[in-house]
Amino acid sequence: MMMVFAAAGTVYVFISDRDSKNTSPAIYNVPAEQSPLPKAVAPSPNAPEGVAIETLVSPVAAGDNSTVSARTNAGSSCTISVTYNGIAATDSGLAPQKADAYGSIQWSWTIPSSTPPGNWPIKIICVYNGRSGVVDGSLQVTKSQ
Repeated sequence: MMMVFAAAGTVYVFISDRDSKNTSPAIYNVPAEQSPLPKAVAPSPNAPEGVAIETLVSPVAAGDNSTVSARTNAGSSCTISVTYNGIAATDSGLAPQKADAYGSIQWSWTIPSSTPPGNWPIKIICVYNGRSGVVDGSLQVTKSQ
């Protein structure tokens, strides 16, 4: 009986090893018209307006760049203000923007090298069909290197 099991095992290993050498990796063709993102849907005209910070590059050294991204209604008009020592930043990267078809918005700017270390307020205000949403954040600036 032991000989039968040993022979059956040998045949099984031989067959399964031979089959594994003949297999090739699967190749999947995705049609070009398919998008990896879902189709954007415009918010209804009476949708409530909200805004949330998704990412913020912080802490950041004075003289370096920071970036903030936020999510709101698609098509919302948004402004950002960053204040250092009570003085509003005027970097061109902080210009008002309109949210894309998915409600994403992003700003990138340079922290002035003269900015003292500390936590400085960020405020984003978005408006959609007369409704507004506000979110506050904090940017931590460290000593320039």
